[in-house]
Amino acid sequence: MDEEILQDFLVEASELVDQLNEQLVDLEQSPTDADLLNAVFRGFHTVKGGAGFLGITPLIEVCHRAENVFDKIRNGDVSYDAVAADVILRAFDVISDSIELLNDGERELPENDPQLLIDLDVLTKGGAAAEPEPVVEEPKVQSGLQLQEGVDPDGDMTDEEFEALLNQRDSSSV
Repeated sequence: MDEEILQDFLVEASELVDQLNEQLVDLEQSPTDADLLNAVFRGFHTVKGGAGFLGITPLIEVCHRAENVFDKIRNGDVSYDAVAADVILRAFDVISDSIELLNDGERELPENDPQLLIDLDVLTKGGAAAEPEPVVEEPKVQSGLQLQEGVDPDGDMTDEEFEALLNQRDSSSV
């Protein structure tokens, strides 16, 4: 990661996070203000673009999903209600914390909370976010299922790796 480009991104992203914070507060009072909805959309979009240029995957994931939610909200497909506000504020906290970690010298961000990503995806589809369910440890590999090459069976799995296993399971049980 080019440190000079990263520093330029962090200056811009920090300003955008400050603006987004103010805009999200204003949005609570004016949830249908088109200019405000467009500004919030652009904020998430701009942070996503910079993170994409630098390959900061956890930041890209959450910004992309938040951007998708705001695209639906500004097009009138989804309402910015209390449930949506809660999920978006959780996403904003992750973005803000990520920028702070990068400003503090961290160069590897933690994986996103899968429930947050699911909640953002559900909102994009026009549904209500789910209450977080307790995590149940299940075996990562069942008889007959094969992990993708390079995946540590005892390590953490990405959402894509887990989805691939589910697809294998579903196709083998037909």
